[in-house]
Amino acid sequence: MSVLAVRGLSKSFGGVHAVRELDFDVAEGEVVAMIGPNGAGKTTCFNMIGGQLLPDAGSIIFRERQLAGLGARRIWRLGVGRTFQLTQPFASMTVRGNVQAALISDHGRTHSVFAKANTLFAAQADALLGRVRLEDQAEQACASLAYGDLKRLELAMALANAPRLLLLDEPTAGVSASERQALMTLIADVVSEGRISVLFTEHDMDVVFGHATRVLVLHRGRLLAEGDPDTVRADTHVREIYLGSGGASGRE
Repeated sequence: MSVLAVRGLSKSFGGVHAVRELDFDVAEGEVVAMIGPNGAGKTTCFNMIGGQLLPDAGSIIFRERQLAGLGARRIWRLGVGRTFQLTQPFASMTVRGNVQAALISDHGRTHSVFAKANTLFAAQADALLGRVRLEDQAEQACASLAYGDLKRLELAMALANAPRLLLLDEPTAGVSASERQALMTLIADVVSEGRISVLFTEHDMDVVFGHATRVLVLHRGRLLAEGDPDTVRADTHVREIYLGSGGASGRE
């Protein structure tokens, strides 16, 4: 069963076709990697699914609901979580406070005047921090966290709306090579426990081929190849255009 079905998705910026007639699915519980060289259209695709961009054409069906045109907040409320290449927590707030802010937003309590924000959903916030192994740093200010811990905090915040689909935009970006596999193993454990589907972009091919159940390869906005990691890694066109070109270390 498809959690996400993308059909004919297209987006242009002036005369540049960032995404062209893109079709793909993400099944329930599947972990799908979207890779490609700089300018392939990965981030544009993510921004259309997440509601940050309006598609020029095509459909984005999430659990039988059309997402195109809904906007980021409504898509979040429907159960699509999102992380970004650069972490965006409130640096002056505590680790727990950031997760509480995400929970308050999900429950529509941002305008509540009957309770102090720091008392709302504290237990739920601590439970989410436990899932990402940050419970011991709940009272710590975000500004003092190591970058790998900030990535884990961002994951906890993305889980605040109990998502059925997680969009992870370069989840290991900025994390040291020694920490990347541990971070992805944590993510894999969290999504497996919750039966959460994942679509992620990543430039570290060890992470991609070590954790994805299926890989989509974009080139100039189109789907060049897809399949299980071994099939994609052996694809001649993929190796010529992406894997063998050194493009995997670039940024989009």
